[in-house]
Parts: sequence; C-alpha cells; structure tokens
Amino acid sequence: MEPTPTPTPPPVPVPRQPPPLFSWIYLGLCVLVFLPHAMDPEPPDKYLLYGPAIAAGEWWRVLTSSFEHVTPLHILMNGLSIFSFGPVVERQIGTGRMLIISLISGLLSSATALAFMWQYPSAGASGVIAGWLGLALPIAGARARKVLIQWTVLLVLVSLVPGVAWAAHLGGFVGGLVPGLLIRSAYRRTPTQPFRTFDRWALLLLVLATLAVVLVVAVHAGAQPGSVQG
Repeated sequence: MEPTPTPTPPPVPVPRQPPPLFSWIYLGLCVLVFLPHAMDPEPPDKYLLYGPAIAAGEWWRVLTSSFEHVTPLHILMNGLSIFSFGPVVERQIGTGRMLIISLISGLLSSATALAFMWQYPSAGASGVIAGWLGLALPIAGARARKVLIQWTVLLVLVSLVPGVAWAAHLGGFVGGLVPGLLIRSAYRRTPTQPFRTFDRWALLLLVLATLAVVLVVAVHAGAQPGSVQG
C-alpha cells in the first residue's frame, strides 16, 4: 500500500501592518501649507520660526514652522524623507508614540534654533526628521544602524551648509535620541515590553521640551517665563 499523503496545511495569513497615519497626515499638511505660496519667491512670514515675533506673542510659530517650507526643492527633499523614512519608524513604535516623539523633537528643534538663531527666520520639517533619525539609531538592528550612521553623517554635512538651520537639526536629533535610548534600555531589561519606560516618561519629556522653548524665549526677550514683551 502506498502511504497516505500528508495534507498540505492551509497558508497562515500574514497580519497586515497598521497604516502609518501620522506620517501620511504630516506629509499632507506640509504640502497643503506650502501649495498656496508654491510660486512665490518667499513664503509668508506668519508660520516661520522667528524669535522676536514669538516673544511678541505669536507662539504658534514654534509648531507651524515644522510644517512650512521655503522652496519647492525644500518641500521635495523633506517630503521624500517623510514619505520614505517616516512609515518605517512609525510601524516600529506605533502612531501614538510617533506623534509624541515628533512633538518632542519639533519643540526641541525650535528651542535650539531660537537659542542660536534668534534673529533668523527658519522653517522646515527637517528638525522632526532629524528626531526620527535620533530615535531610530538606538533601536535599529546592526545592519540598519550602519545605514543610519551614514545618514547621520550626511545630516551633519548638510547642517554645515551656510543658511541651513543646523541648530534645529541638533535639537530635533536630541529630541528623538532620548526616547530611542529609553526604548533600547527597556528592551534590554524586558524584551516583551520595550516601550514601558518611554510610555511612563513621555509626558514629562513633552513638558520639558515645552519648557525649553519658553525658557529660551524668556531669556532672549529679557522677561520671566510666562510673560510676554512686545
């Protein structure tokens, strides 16, 4: 008698990864903010990061500057980075954490840009993108980390170009690096709960990043935190 063939087991469905909603929404908002002035030689002033205007009460600039871009090349380069790199990071950490870490990076990016470039208007998503890079470095695998180190070197070289807001890149990078180190440390202790430490400290980090902006503005404006000078 011939042996009865073993039936082939049904294929196991591969679970679908959640869509990177934050990355898509962030990219869409950057494009929507840029389109109305795409053909103008300069963007409107109201969304740019500019110290004296923030000291006068226009605090929205601290965040809106991360959506505004100056030229078509500017939005193209940052848009490609958001489109290609953002979803990779977001699928590793989840949409909620991506939002929080992007806020921390954006705030610290604004704080350092204001600290060193108070009188110079600046804009762009590069501070947030630098934060994603700082986040990814500690949590990536060995092979991916080699590529990310190359990107970090490229970021440093770009930051040295005259006219580029190097301070914004530095602050954003640090804003992502700290959460990345927290996630890596928790993973080494408890691999099944890599986000436990960051989730506990996320709100405090967000508050500290906000206070950093307030402190820098207060020092430059010659006022105490919480007051505004015109």
